Amino acid sequence: MISTTQPKRPNAETPKRRNAEKSRARILAAAQRAFSELGYAHAGIRDIAAIADVSSTLLLRYFGSKAALFEAALIDAMRMNELLQNNRAGFGEHLATLFLNTELEITPPSMIALATHDPEAREITTRVIAEHVLPPITKWLGAPDARARALQIMLLSTGFVQYTRQLPKLFAARGADKKLAKWFAQSVQAIVDQ
Repeated sequence: MISTTQPKRPNAETPKRRNAEKSRARILAAAQRAFSELGYAHAGIRDIAAIADVSSTLLLRYFGSKAALFEAALIDAMRMNELLQNNRAGFGEHLATLFLNTELEITPPSMIALATHDPEAREITTRVIAEHVLPPITKWLGAPDARARALQIMLLSTGFVQYTRQLPKLFAARGADKKLAKWFAQSVQAIVDQ
């Protein structure tokens, strides 16, 4: 009788089973890290795949292209609904506390700043902000001038995060970080309360 099954080879590796959801999340986190540290132009698919511990083929199977990965990573990093669940009265203070929490990785401001010199990334960033970020903030703020106020909050937030995260030594003087956080919180709250 002839066997139709192959005998197990000694020392043969069993192929890894991947959890698609976890792999996708790892790829997005790796992309956010790479795009926020290196910028769109310098972050390569192979680099991001290596950080995520997946093959570049698998990465491309999930996202199709570097541009699509950048867009998905930016959308994932800028989840507005969670942020807007907070009390309006303390929103500025909450935002300042959140941004100064060094245990949290806050990548969107760096991703945005480093995307501005690349036309493709700039177009993607503009679209993501226009479609996924501004509408929920605008709706949450309400009249008057909700869109302009949403943009003001974004401008303040991006600058605040960039300086406090990328250039923290500027605020190392005694109490400077607390004064800056208070100013930021009050500025954002004034926009919310307008």
